[in-house]
Amino acid sequence: MRALVIGGGIGGLCTARALSRAGFEVAVFERADVLEQIQVGGAIHVWHNGMRGLQKLGLADRVEQLAGRAAAVERAEMRNWRGRLLTSWSVKEAEQELGAPTLGVVRSDLHRTLVAGLDAGVLRLGRACASFEQDGGAIARFTDGSEEAGDVLIGADGLRSAVRRQLLGDEPPRYAKYASWQALAEFQDASAPVGLFRIVWGPGARFLFYRVSEKRVYWEGIFATEAGGADPPGARRQAVLDRFEGWQHPVEAIVAATEEKAITRTDSYDRPPVKRWGEGRVTLLGDAAHAMTNAAGQGANQTIEDAVVLGTCLKEALDATTGLRDYEKRRIGRTARVNSLAWKLSSMSRLRNPVACAARDNMLKVMFATVGKRAQRSDMAYEL
Repeated sequence: MRALVIGGGIGGLCTARALSRAGFEVAVFERADVLEQIQVGGAIHVWHNGMRGLQKLGLADRVEQLAGRAAAVERAEMRNWRGRLLTSWSVKEAEQELGAPTLGVVRSDLHRTLVAGLDAGVLRLGRACASFEQDGGAIARFTDGSEEAGDVLIGADGLRSAVRRQLLGDEPPRYAKYASWQALAEFQDASAPVGLFRIVWGPGARFLFYRVSEKRVYWEGIFATEAGGADPPGARRQAVLDRFEGWQHPVEAIVAATEEKAITRTDSYDRPPVKRWGEGRVTLLGDAAHAMTNAAGQGANQTIEDAVVLGTCLKEALDATTGLRDYEKRRIGRTARVNSLAWKLSSMSRLRNPVACAARDNMLKVMFATVGKRAQRSDMAYEL
């Protein structure tokens, strides 16, 4: 059987790997003309469930070697902007229980690793999907006028997916009412030790950081704002410093150590959960199916899970359409729960009133000290 995968990001590449290992002939079609246009962004926190998925795909060892032990998270904690510890937990302990670590990985490095895991010729660049049709199979039509035929078609083409638009309509994504500054920085300081993942909560904002190597830190500064905002030309770093002035060390120190050109700014969007991802021989995957905010750190990890489950369902099914519907049945409920959690945490990031912020901090302390940690273990132990 031949699978057409639309989109050459993390979801599309993991799907191609899973389906190739399941015996499919696979072709991945990506609108970008060169790999460098896809390999953008700072870093990804690959939690235990994402690493379990990469283990299933036979790629975990490569990713661990890529990141190195300096990028392995051993302890996670939340503090308020003045430095008070809200909660912490042992990520190392969960790693030992589940047999999978959690790593900070540079996005471009991960993407190159996923590309290297495919046979030559699988990834087709410069092919933007415009539409599809079904007639005993699946046919993808591209903006250059060409067509490709296959037995199944998987839309892994992101937040503004062309495949999703044809399946579910042209509903715009939902703005989370905040934007995010992101960057990689050369930073070596005892306040940001190897093995630490920290989230700092403040009025109308939060800041997080973790290591991707012994010398480099990835950070995000998330802040409530209207859509479409911009920073003064050449003064983005100063804008970040102004927004997080007075926050717990090493927040300002990390930003100050970052090169101006390394900092990017993006508005945050998601897609509210839906009950249907596909029809016939077509389905959705990753952000095209369940785009979520970055508040739960699960966007890429859920996408990796999607790819593994899709490969399993199509391999075990008697026919392609049954396999696609089984995949959707297994994934829609789970991703909806994670999506909803991410949206709730995002809403907490926007709180500005001191009384509301104090209540939020106490809620986070209770959530992650009791229910949260148990839920995390259950969630990370998800059987792929």
